[in-house]
Amino acid sequence: MAPSATYTSTHSDPEPAGFILPDLVSDCHYPMRLNPDCYPVSRASEQWLLNGARLVEPRITKFMGLHAGELTAACYPDGDAFHLRVCSDFMNWLFNMDDWLDEFDVDGTSGMHECCISALRDPVGFQTEKLGGKMCKSYVNLFYHTLSF
Repeated sequence: MAPSATYTSTHSDPEPAGFILPDLVSDCHYPMRLNPDCYPVSRASEQWLLNGARLVEPRITKFMGLHAGELTAACYPDGDAFHLRVCSDFMNWLFNMDDWLDEFDVDGTSGMHECCISALRDPVGFQTEKLGGKMCKSYVNLFYHTLSF
């Protein structure tokens, strides 16, 4: 016979009264650094996403509230503008793709997966009408041709 798990509660109250979150910001002794190219790169990346994804209100407001470019600039304070843009575009695309996928069923998610993978494999030749695939193509094409292999 397989052992069975048991659960014992020592509290008579089923709901805790509250909890305290640790102050992680005050405990961090490192200075907050922001990439000097933060704002121009962030605005350009936001414009790229807004134009490509064709967002409308209230999604525009929600997307702009993420400040993904600023998050990226804090994560990569020493990167040059080109590499910061690559990372910022990816973060913006990723947050937007996550929102889109929340609305899809399994077949829709699988279809978007195939579309995006195809766009990443062949950003020049792959053709699609899906916005997620077009954004993948655009993302890769923004920096693909400027890299030296």
